[in-house]
Amino acid sequence: MFGKEQLNGFTINIAQTPSNIVENAMADKFEKNFLMKGSKKKGYYVYSNQPCSAFGEARYDVYFTTAEVGKKKNKATQVTLVVSTGNQNCITFSNDPRTSRNIVAFLEAFPNDVEAYKITLRINELKDEIASLEKDRTNLEKDQEKAKQKATKINEDMQLNVAQVEAKTAEIAKLQENYNQTHNETIKEQISTAAKEKQTLQKSQSSMQKSLLKLNDELHKNDVKLEENLKNLDKKRTELQQLQR
Repeated sequence: MFGKEQLNGFTINIAQTPSNIVENAMADKFEKNFLMKGSKKKGYYVYSNQPCSAFGEARYDVYFTTAEVGKKKNKATQVTLVVSTGNQNCITFSNDPRTSRNIVAFLEAFPNDVEAYKITLRINELKDEIASLEKDRTNLEKDQEKAKQKATKINEDMQLNVAQVEAKTAEIAKLQENYNQTHNETIKEQISTAAKEKQTLQKSQSSMQKSLLKLNDELHKNDVKLEENLKNLDKKRTELQQLQR
């Protein structure tokens, strides 16, 4: 039915394919293969007074609609295609067998067009997925480089800190020796101050060790992510190459 009008047309079922895919594949074929301009009206795609070499040499009004039929394993999308010579004078085998045979041939070839359309969709999806993965990989590599630079800086700071702790330990030992000989209260205060400075250095060392452990954990996690990213990239690139053959 087109509104309240009963239209005579031709049908074909496309197995295990959602109606939106079938509908878009048909619209895509009319637009790209036959340069037909249409619009959607009353549930149909409508192409008014346009040539379509697949049907014949005349100008036609073409209508098509899709509907899902069947259940579960037998689910399919039914395409209804109506071709008219104007004023909804629908072509049938009784009034135009030649054009009708062309329409049937067009529909019988259409499942191949649907498969080609699905492949095109998958190719575009893969290209987007690959671009996204490549962006993720770049970001992960940048994060890795930054983490490595931080880890290098922390290691350098820790080495310097160790040297400072050792120097402070030696300073305290020398002050203690002087105090043991003199019992000078000023030296005792210097020992206390040096001990606090050493404790601060040791706390700093502990903090840097924790930061380094955290960075190493981050580096390990990023290595795992990079490995998974590369696997996914290889997998999707392989699939893309196979589809593009």
